[in-house]
Amino acid sequence: MKKWKGKDWFAILTPKSFGGNVVAETPATDPKTLVGRSIEVSVSDLLGQRGKDYQKVKFKVDRIDGKNAHTKFNGYVCVREFISRFVRKRLQKIEVIGDVKTKDEWILQISSIAIMNRNVEKNIQRKVRAWVGNVLTETAGRSGIDEFVKFIMAGTIQHKIKKQGSKIYPVRFFEIAKIEVVKEPAS
Repeated sequence: MKKWKGKDWFAILTPKSFGGNVVAETPATDPKTLVGRSIEVSVSDLLGQRGKDYQKVKFKVDRIDGKNAHTKFNGYVCVREFISRFVRKRLQKIEVIGDVKTKDEWILQISSIAIMNRNVEKNIQRKVRAWVGNVLTETAGRSGIDEFVKFIMAGTIQHKIKKQGSKIYPVRFFEIAKIEVVKEPAS
């Protein structure tokens, strides 16, 4: 019981671009200890869309304002079990990992997975990897961090890669598995 004595509850808010809503509450004796804490929120809770439980967005507390802890984007994860459902025998899994830079100077490392309809030759795998990398780099370069993450949460980029990538070789499934923040812009 003594552990709770002297602690205050703080509301954790998403960034304004994600609605600025309260996603959690956390206790702390000193508000300064909250800065740097991370929280993971499912996209279905964030946007109120059912069926997006497999996507999770990470936020990190960057400042305290009274009893509110304000956050900023800190990553994205697609639940491993969701991706594992699509991996089968005699299908080719192609992983693409690379860094992209957004219009507002964020550097992100993106891990993505493409599942092809059959086992494919090395030259086709190289073409798919290069093409996916180019699409992600161009899309990130044209958009800010918030817009880019919203494209991914909505599935816009995944749908584009699956549809247009099938011109190289039929793509059965494509998903962004993970986004890690490598470098944030200087504030």
